[in-house]
Amino acid sequence: MLSGVFTQSQEINRRIQGRQELEWHVFLVQLENQFTLGTFKSVGKSELIFNRTKLHEGKQVTFAIKRSQDKQAVYLSDNGGVEPLLTQVTNLIFERQGETILFTITFTNGEIKSGQWTIPQVSR
Repeated sequence: MLSGVFTQSQEINRRIQGRQELEWHVFLVQLENQFTLGTFKSVGKSELIFNRTKLHEGKQVTFAIKRSQDKQAVYLSDNGGVEPLLTQVTNLIFERQGETILFTITFTNGEIKSGQWTIPQVSR
């Protein structure tokens, strides 16, 4: 009987890790899309800030990618709206090194994922 419980527990853990891995890859694609839509403005320890021009209104708006303290999520804050990008997150750290932004995300299960983004050169 214990063997069945152990096997079931392993399967549940495997599915959770698979879902989290998929969510991570979707997050990276969403992040890249956001990077291409805006112009890098600044970075804080737990947020990235961009400017972009609204398509239909032609006005400049600011949007940010940051972590929600209360909901354990990384989200996109865009002109008053909020869109979750990652869930089950306990920590998010952004760090600028020259023209590169390094980011590290810690999930509630203790798993840590890292990535980097190179700030594009703006032609003047």
